[in-house]
Amino acid sequence: MLLTVPLHAADSAKPDLAKATAAAREAAEAQLATARTRIAGEHTALLKDLQTALAAANSARDRLVAAEREATVASDDLAKRTREQERESTLIRQLADRAMVSARLGETQDRALQGRPPLERVAAALAGIAARTAALPTRLALRVGEEPIITRNGRQLSVPVVRLGEARAIAIGSDDNARGVLERAADGSSWLVIGPSLPAVIAADAKSPALIALDAAGSAAHQPGEVHRTLAEWLAAGRFFIWPIIAVFLIGILIALERVISLFRRAVDPRRLLEVAGHLARDDAAGANALVAGGTSPLDRVLSAGLAALGRPREAREAAVEQALLAETGQLTRGLPAIAVLAGVAPLLGLLGTVTGMIDMFAVIAAQGSGNAKSLSGGISEALVCTQAGMLAAIPLLLLHAWLARLADRRSQLLEEAACGVLGLTEHGDQVSNRREPPEVLA
Repeated sequence: MLLTVPLHAADSAKPDLAKATAAAREAAEAQLATARTRIAGEHTALLKDLQTALAAANSARDRLVAAEREATVASDDLAKRTREQERESTLIRQLADRAMVSARLGETQDRALQGRPPLERVAAALAGIAARTAALPTRLALRVGEEPIITRNGRQLSVPVVRLGEARAIAIGSDDNARGVLERAADGSSWLVIGPSLPAVIAADAKSPALIALDAAGSAAHQPGEVHRTLAEWLAAGRFFIWPIIAVFLIGILIALERVISLFRRAVDPRRLLEVAGHLARDDAAGANALVAGGTSPLDRVLSAGLAALGRPREAREAAVEQALLAETGQLTRGLPAIAVLAGVAPLLGLLGTVTGMIDMFAVIAAQGSGNAKSLSGGISEALVCTQAGMLAAIPLLLLHAWLARLADRRSQLLEEAACGVLGLTEHGDQVSNRREPPEVLA
């Protein structure tokens, strides 16, 4: 009985527990459904807000891109207008500068107008040009007078000069180098004759030209004129050193002429060796000696030395032929080293004259300055005359030396071949003579 009561109580409590559990489950499910509904609503609202924000951001980005594009276009337009304005300002300044230069207002007025607005400077320049134009009839008067000039060849002379106002100054000297358009030197100390020579017909008093060619445009004045230098002027420009160069050239030419005559007189005829070989083949040594004894060529003397040693030992024959060959070869090459030395000395003398002239010219520059470019160019031209003369002397001597050396080498080669031939012929003649000697009779 004690165990039956509790089990029964538990059985009676099971339905209540199940109901409570079911009620709690339903309540939890209801809360869960409510929460899900609330979350879904919030999610939908958030999506709408996000889409609205994205649309606003895209719209703002488009407006920003459009604003940047407009800013770029505006910046380019501003830069273009700035460049055009700077170009116009530069043109205005250049126009003002050109107007000031053309007006020639003077250094004082130029300094006063420095830094002023361009329009004010242009107005001042126009006023100056108007004043100069009004004074042109007086300033363009023709004037003739003796003035010192520097000619095209660097000489300083005093000649009649025609001045047509400030436009042109023309020298009307007696020669081409002292007649032409004049231009101030860089330092403004003297007049320089420039451009081509201008023809002139001068009256008897040499101060009233009847006809003068003018260069109003100024184009002919800066054309290079032809400078004609006579032989006497060329020799005078070379000063002292030109004469040793001429002496070296003449000595070299005389030696070369003597060598040409000697080499052609010492021609080597290989047919003479064939004639000697014919006599020796017939065992006619006397005829061979008679053939070469009266000859005057180097080949005759070499063959004569070889035939004179006929019958002697081979070493003696070789020594005799070699001695004759050396003597003739030395005669062929005699004087050629002297021509080579003279060909090398001539340009060195020219260089020495040029260096001496340049030293003298730099001494003049140190004493008087370097503003006179025309005079300096004339001095440099005179200094280089020595180098020119040295080259003119050396080139023909070098060519003659090469040609004469080739002739001498060719004749030396023929003599060496003839020497070898005569040694072979004399050895063959000795062998023939030995074969023809009678045998000795033994006692």
